[in-house]
Amino acid sequence: MVAAKWDNRAISWIFFDVGETLVDESKPIRESIRQFVNNAARLGYEIEPHIVEQSLIHYHGLFSTFPMRQVMEQFVPSETDRLEIRKGMAYRKDWDEPFPDAVGILEQLSRHYKLGIIANQSAGTAARLEQYGMLKYLSVVCSSAEEGLSKPDVRLYERALTEAQCKAEHAVMIGDRIDNDVIPAKRVGMQAIWVRQGLARHQPIPLDHTAPDIVVDRLGEIIKYLARI
Repeated sequence: MVAAKWDNRAISWIFFDVGETLVDESKPIRESIRQFVNNAARLGYEIEPHIVEQSLIHYHGLFSTFPMRQVMEQFVPSETDRLEIRKGMAYRKDWDEPFPDAVGILEQLSRHYKLGIIANQSAGTAARLEQYGMLKYLSVVCSSAEEGLSKPDVRLYERALTEAQCKAEHAVMIGDRIDNDVIPAKRVGMQAIWVRQGLARHQPIPLDHTAPDIVVDRLGEIIKYLARI
């Protein structure tokens, strides 16, 4: 899907989400599901991992703020049991891996655009981006943990634009979620590209001005829409 008005000539800044956009979170997500299922089993709950994944996709499709929390409430009615299960769960952030083409894409785009990050991330975002080999291509890193704001709060987008000294109409946001990446970006006047991957890949596209300008199924497809002739 490409909006009829799409034109990259006005774009000077490209902002990216991190998780499931530049970085593959599938391994730690599968591990979180495994931890939940195993800890629930110790309390007598029989839950299949693939059913948990389907439920996560379902709640992402409903634009849930905390999909895993809703999944746990669905399968474990007891708050006491949920608290016990959560004690035995830890998200393996160290298992995140950059998508194979992510660094190369940043390098290529950095020749023609300024690049930045707008992401909901735990503390240490810049250090992780440095570890991935991405930080040298980024001029702005606006992360929820460091900024004290979380997407979809448009103030996080406005803060990133202010730091970049960029007007919204000269920027595009690229991310994997309609609710957190596309809608708030469009609301502040940016263009938006939805990379349809991860648990949010089946989210519904809005029917109003907050719809994405471009929809792609993998990160590498953005290059043809951002190429400078």
